[in-house]
Amino acid sequence: MSSSLDTPTTLARQAEAIDTRYHPAAAVRRQLNKVFPTHWSFLLGEIALYSFVVLLLTGVYLALFFDPSMTEVTYRGVYQPLRGIEMSKAYASTLDISFEVRGGLFMRQVHHWAALMFAAAIMVHLARTFFTGAFRRPREANWVIGSLLLILAMFEGFFGYSLPDDLLSGTGLRAALSSITLGIP
Repeated sequence: MSSSLDTPTTLARQAEAIDTRYHPAAAVRRQLNKVFPTHWSFLLGEIALYSFVVLLLTGVYLALFFDPSMTEVTYRGVYQPLRGIEMSKAYASTLDISFEVRGGLFMRQVHHWAALMFAAAIMVHLARTFFTGAFRRPREANWVIGSLLLILAMFEGFFGYSLPDDLLSGTGLRAALSSITLGIP
């Protein structure tokens, strides 16, 4: 008794005959290996891309609730230890996102970790490109673009780090500005 799974269909027999005569499966397999390399280090660019997409999505969501104003307000939110304290509107809106917006703290954390993954993936990707010599001709334009993207990502990370106007961002600003002013002769 033969089941329908054991007997090849007419289409399967025709495909097998074509593959036996012209070998298109091997050519397709070779092309797919070129498009999707098998070594793990080639995935670093994709990791950077996916984390950038996550950054865009979470950044748009967070921007809907964030107020970057530096005007002083008295905090009247749900976070009890800071209630009644004078602070900037930017910091108050950051606290509101964290404690009053549904899923806000989770979105902030996802945004934070995606930013770290983005910067790390770009750095490791560029290091792999450098140490394997893949920056040489004809890919020097890709190398320059990747290096510029790393510099842009570092600046964007610094500016995003400064947005909440809390003690950590103020210290980061002070350290960066003092090192810049001390470094200028």
